[in-house]
Amino acid sequence: MPEVRIDGLDGLIGRLDKVLEDFPQLRRALLERMGSALREEVLRGLGPSDKVAGWQAVHMGSGGGYVAVRPKANTYQVTQSGKRYAVGYVTYAIEGGHRPPSRRGSSRPDYRYRPRHNVAAVPGKWMYDAARQGLPAMAEAEARSLLEQLGRTIEKGSV
Repeated sequence: MPEVRIDGLDGLIGRLDKVLEDFPQLRRALLERMGSALREEVLRGLGPSDKVAGWQAVHMGSGGGYVAVRPKANTYQVTQSGKRYAVGYVTYAIEGGHRPPSRRGSSRPDYRYRPRHNVAAVPGKWMYDAARQGLPAMAEAEARSLLEQLGRTIEKGSV
């Protein structure tokens, strides 16, 4: 009677189990790398503003399934007059552009007044959009790295 011998099947099954066990940590590490790279891309598009750059933070999803770069929550910028603005509001005004401040509220019009801003709108920097454009290439490179790690785990049994 012919006999089929399968040597190493238990080892392969064990390595596959290890891949399934290690995958969430590997995915989380991949997303953390992508998040910091995305933040650097946003900061590059933002320019030399240290104040606004300090407001940008990497946010990891609660289940570790996604990563986002966005302004910090519950953080405010206080103007000289004491008015508070959420940093997200300010950041998105920089992102998409905004109307320049006007001289509304003056009780006495001054005929000598000349506005500092002579534009209809301040153009946006679109730093989030620019970072989003480079995302597919970055994701492809990170996915290849993850597949190489998984392949090494299956072949050798260790990450």
